[in-house]
Amino acid sequence: MGKNKVILFIIVWLLLVQYGMAQDFYFVSFTDKQNNGFTIEQPSEFLSQRAILRRQKQGISVTEQDLPLTNLYLEALRNKGIEVFEQSRWFNGAIIRSDQPEADQLKNEPYVETVTYIAPSNYAGRIKQKDETLHLDNTPSDSLFQNDILGVEEMHSDGYYGQNMLIAVLDGGFRGVDTASPFSHMFTNNQLLYSYDFVSKTDNVFDYSQHGTKVLSTMVAQKEDVYQGIAPDADYMLFVTENVPTEYRIEEYYWLIAAERADSAGVDVISTSLGYFSFDDPTMNYTHEDLTGATAVITRAASIATEKGIVVVSSAGNQGDDPWQKITFPSDMLNGLSVGSITSNYDLSYFSSFGPTADGRIKPDVVAMGSNTYVIDETGSISFTGSGTSLAAPQVAALTAGIWQAYPDLSALEIIEAMRMSADNAGSPDNAFGYGIPSYVAVKNYLEAVTLNSRFEVYPNPIILGETLNIKIVDPQKTDRITLLVFEATGKQLSEGSYDVSWRDNEAILSLSELPTGVYFLRVVFESGSEGFRIVKL
Repeated sequence: MGKNKVILFIIVWLLLVQYGMAQDFYFVSFTDKQNNGFTIEQPSEFLSQRAILRRQKQGISVTEQDLPLTNLYLEALRNKGIEVFEQSRWFNGAIIRSDQPEADQLKNEPYVETVTYIAPSNYAGRIKQKDETLHLDNTPSDSLFQNDILGVEEMHSDGYYGQNMLIAVLDGGFRGVDTASPFSHMFTNNQLLYSYDFVSKTDNVFDYSQHGTKVLSTMVAQKEDVYQGIAPDADYMLFVTENVPTEYRIEEYYWLIAAERADSAGVDVISTSLGYFSFDDPTMNYTHEDLTGATAVITRAASIATEKGIVVVSSAGNQGDDPWQKITFPSDMLNGLSVGSITSNYDLSYFSSFGPTADGRIKPDVVAMGSNTYVIDETGSISFTGSGTSLAAPQVAALTAGIWQAYPDLSALEIIEAMRMSADNAGSPDNAFGYGIPSYVAVKNYLEAVTLNSRFEVYPNPIILGETLNIKIVDPQKTDRITLLVFEATGKQLSEGSYDVSWRDNEAILSLSELPTGVYFLRVVFESGSEGFRIVKL
């Protein structure tokens, strides 16, 4: 045999050996959690005090699902020479690296429930230069619009900037957050409580992608008199669960485990701008029939997080203009908020994904500005060159944190209900806009209406020189259009005007400045009747 043939034979043999011993990634689930050394009666041994208090406030029990794994099972895997990586309490299993014959043999172990292939051996490779591209959109934009429609200025005026709220952001990378000045207060004020990159297995999340940077900027970034994040004073946890150049099921499991860590730390809100349905390995792909809220790995994880009392906010997806069209996973989750995208003209962004779920639930839940959203990039500069539901979701997540700060006694489900039912399309929700645009002002009016028995509030009364008369419609869902008639004491009509009202704008304002002092009568006419009020002008 010639020298070249020998070398070729050796190369082929080495390749065959390498192929045959490829160490792929699997998820191994166990049959039980027996003898793990923990009990639900002592949750402080595996949950933070903040996590326990969040459950207690909402009447949520600690269950076996919260318990750590049985260490004997993990040791049994390690004794076989198997690499054990991340562990999942909720799915009672672990990510491992193994060759296929060994993985197949594991299925015969009495403590193993399932073994699922989730990524190939070369998955962990990173391409530093590649970044996730946001959707391109030439729609005109307005930098004030994105905060204005959500009532952010009013929320901040009431003193709610997210103080003492904890938000977890799960994304593909936060490049530049540690160096760009609009984020510097996070580090000065110790607001970044935890960070972890599951792909690179490091606490350095400030690399590989600036997708998460732009997402985070809508929530926290500040540039004096130029840019204002919605919840700049909240505390944050940052997780990288997405390996941008590739797409495999392992990323769903990373998301799951990140959500568990967030839960254990006592997080209030999870914001995620990641969505899945198609993978590099077609056998992993999902179908529309899987949009059940309980099928996809990432959706099951998100639904469990909501059961723990966390508000999970996810981007609906950018598939509105491609063959998939539907929302992506985990936006089919149960009891979370899926967020679609609109333009500054209040039109649906052409790329925003549609509902419903496979079981008929309306999705997205709400919408926010995702077309040419103003964001801060890795250099600290303002940018509006990208669009996507990725940028709409974090705005709603930050708004949720501010609202929950304002109404801390409400449960996660009550917060979500208030945001849905007070949004501007709540009267006729659909699978494009969902319940519409949420707003701090609308939620505030909606929640205050619950405590009032009257249909209208008219104030101030008496009214003095320079003041206006305010007519507040307590429940716009019952009374969405009114006519105001003003009469003299003699019965002579002085004025008439009609008004459309909503939860966002549920007050009509009358100026009585041209009228002399005296007694007047106001009649508020609505669809099913009218009410009268005696007004005194001093």
